[in-house]
Amino acid sequence: MKKFISGVIVGVLLFASASAFADSVGIFGKKVTGIYTIMQDGKKVAEAGIINGSAYAPVRAVSDAVGASLTVEGRTIIIESGSAAASADETTIQLNALNLKRTLLLKDVQAAEGGVKMYETTYIPNAERNYQGAVSESEKSALAKTLEARKAEYEQRKAELADLQKQLTELDAEIAALKN
Repeated sequence: MKKFISGVIVGVLLFASASAFADSVGIFGKKVTGIYTIMQDGKKVAEAGIINGSAYAPVRAVSDAVGASLTVEGRTIIIESGSAAASADETTIQLNALNLKRTLLLKDVQAAEGGVKMYETTYIPNAERNYQGAVSESEKSALAKTLEARKAEYEQRKAELADLQKQLTELDAEIAALKN
């Protein structure tokens, strides 16, 4: 008889604790009143049970379907949207494109610097020497036009170099903004 009473007490305690746990979770022991099919692009992803008017679907299946990553830490389910990863990929692609554009622009800047230097060290000094060494007035007049043309070309090259350097500065600012 003692064993019988002990068994009844243990049974009541187990039953009461199981009921308390089920009530804290909320859906254990509840009746499923319907099943919905979860579809994406015409394909079945999972099924959701309807309990007390709410749909309960498998989180892993739904997160996989929408491209989100899912991790479980202890009793916490963490879902990170796929758009964050896609956004990071898009940013990387934009950065790569801008860095390529920067490399090409830097080559243009270096070429323009070389052109400006060539005018400073060779073309204009040669034109000035030729002008100063001219003997006749007609020769001086022709060489003066050549010298002025070289100086105008030099100014044009300097303006092109300044424009390229400005573009490079703007591109560097755009790259810095994307990195932040």
